[in-house]
Amino acid sequence: MRLQVAVPSGFRLARVVQSHGWYDLPPFSWDDETLATAAHAGGAVHDLAIRERDGALVVEADPGGAGARAELRAIVETMLRLDQDLAPLYALTDGDARLSYAREAAVGRLLRAPTAFEDVIKMLLTTNCTWTLTRIMVTRLVDELGEAAPSGRRAFPTPRVMAKKNEKFYRDVVRAGYRAPHLANIAKAVVRGEIDPEAWRRADSGDAARDETLRKELLALPGIGPYAADNLLRLLGHYAYLGLDSWCRGRLKKLYPRTRDVDAFAVRRYKPFGKFAGLAMWLDLTRDWHDKEGKLVP
Repeated sequence: MRLQVAVPSGFRLARVVQSHGWYDLPPFSWDDETLATAAHAGGAVHDLAIRERDGALVVEADPGGAGARAELRAIVETMLRLDQDLAPLYALTDGDARLSYAREAAVGRLLRAPTAFEDVIKMLLTTNCTWTLTRIMVTRLVDELGEAAPSGRRAFPTPRVMAKKNEKFYRDVVRAGYRAPHLANIAKAVVRGEIDPEAWRRADSGDAARDETLRKELLALPGIGPYAADNLLRLLGHYAYLGLDSWCRGRLKKLYPRTRDVDAFAVRRYKPFGKFAGLAMWLDLTRDWHDKEGKLVP
């Protein structure tokens, strides 16, 4: 099955895919032209291959089936944030010396997983560890519990499948360390209907009170602290929080070497961007990630 999906003016697939590290975690893969993954839709697991052609996206899905067409289109749109209006962001970045590149470079959309549940679990697996270890844990989780698409690529496991496994599995097989009970407990909470990650994607953004309420809900999740909550908020379209971690602090220190108190500096530096403060910081820290064609710089 082939879909053609319209994109906003100025959209560049490579910019979205390489906006942060998700493209490097299974079931995603990226070869500078095609974003591939596996996703559940219409009662089946589909291989998805997404390419940019003539100002639109061409999506190839296997298996086909008219019943899954609308759901697959919605998955692509949410993964690539095609509904996001970047004009308010660019109105703020245009006047900033380091961020005025944003409009022309078409940055600002952040790659998301097909489901918010996948984003939550992956974010948990980034806490207090190296990126290499994150990738190993995610790979084990997908290999052990993910359902296979026709190509053999495995989708990210569903909450129901993950909820059937106990802490021992996550500790001994996935080797998730202290995260092991949290993986099981989050999945069980979703299955019991105590939390609904997909509803978080539908929450209105930009309202400070609503953002704070959502942040408190995320902080209540097992194993999710301020860093993970703030970065999840960013993937959910709520950009007011900075989500500082050791990498961000090190990067800020390198970019602004006269800075002494990095956290206080970051608050002052990005405060003028208001509800986009966290996204503005991220675009500042990653400005030199891409060349003019949008490819990742080694």
